Amino acid sequence: MLPRSRLIKYAIIISIFTIIWNLAEGVISIYFGAESGSLSLTFFGINAFIEVTSASLVMWRFKTEIKSDEENFINSKEENLKKERRATLIIGNLFISLSLGTISNAIIALIKKKQPDTALPTLIISSVSLSFMIFFWLGKRYLALHLDSATLAAEAQCSLACLEITSVIFLGSLLYVVLSEGWWLDSTAALFLGLLFAKDGIEMILHAKSKNFDGSCNPKVNVEACCHNRTEVTKNEI
Repeated sequence: MLPRSRLIKYAIIISIFTIIWNLAEGVISIYFGAESGSLSLTFFGINAFIEVTSASLVMWRFKTEIKSDEENFINSKEENLKKERRATLIIGNLFISLSLGTISNAIIALIKKKQPDTALPTLIISSVSLSFMIFFWLGKRYLALHLDSATLAAEAQCSLACLEITSVIFLGSLLYVVLSEGWWLDSTAALFLGLLFAKDGIEMILHAKSKNFDGSCNPKVNVEACCHNRTEVTKNEI
C-alpha cells in the first residue's frame, strides 16, 4: 500500500483537476443551456459548480494533514472528525438546495410546455463529460477507501451523482434528437435530476448527523476495505 502522505497528495491533485474541469464544464454548460433553452443542461452546469465546492472542501480537509507526522495525526483525530462532519454537511446541503431549484423549474417548464431549441450542445457536452467523470469517480473512490475519509467519500459520491446526472441528460438529449414530439424530455430529465440531487443530499446529511459518524467512509461506498481504524496507522503509512 502507498504511504498515507502520498495518497493525500493524490487526493489534492485529483481535487485540483476536478476544480479545473468542472469550472470549464459549468461555464460552457450554463452558456449553451441558456442559448438553446435547455433546462437540464443549465442545471447540469450549476451542479458542476457544486463539484468545485466539494473538491475545494477536500483540499481544505487535507491541507494540514499532509504536513503532520504520525503523532500529530492521531492526536488531531477529533479535530479531523469535526472537519469531516462539517464538510459532509455542507456538500449535502448544497445538493438539497440544487434539488429544490431544479425540481421547481422543471415543473414550471412542463406546465408551460417549454422545450429547448436544440439538443446538440447537451448531447456533445454530456458525452465528453461521461469519460472524465468515470475517471474522477474511480480515483476518488479508491483514495476515499484507503484514506478512510468521509469527506473524500462524499466527494466521490458527488462524482458518482454527476456521472448518473450526465447519463440522464445524455439519454434525454439523444431521445430528443430522435423523437420529434419529445418536447417534454428535457424538462422530465431535469425533474429526474432534481430527485437524484435530493436523494444524495439527504443521504449525506443523515450520514453526517448520525451518532455513529466516526469519519469513516460514506455508507454509499460499500467496499470491505473501507473503514479501517485510523489509530492503527503505522509510520510507514504516514
